[in-house]
Amino acid sequence: MTILIVTLLAAISVAVLAYPLLVRRSPSPDEQTEELAAGLRKARDRVYEEIRVLQQEYFLQSVSRPEYEEQLQAARLRAAGLLAQQQAVQQTLASIETAAEEQLREARSGGRAP
Repeated sequence: MTILIVTLLAAISVAVLAYPLLVRRSPSPDEQTEELAAGLRKARDRVYEEIRVLQQEYFLQSVSRPEYEEQLQAARLRAAGLLAQQQAVQQTLASIETAAEEQLREARSGGRAP
């Protein structure tokens, strides 16, 4: 009987300790926004690296001038698109924060206008 109780307590202890590791919590909107912004930054950095490599290839004359200009323009457009997306995310986050602060102030004042 004692062995059964000790085994049961050990199993419960392991389950309690393992539960936070096994259960995935959903990320908060702030975490999701940070992940999105980080992903956009990484993608933009990859495009910048692509541009640097392209410039080196052109300097070493392994890429023709028309091909270089075409690829450079495409990479610049991708970088600009990623930058625009990142700015849109930041603006959206700022407007959400402003709206939340406004609602919080309104709730604290009891809905009365100052």
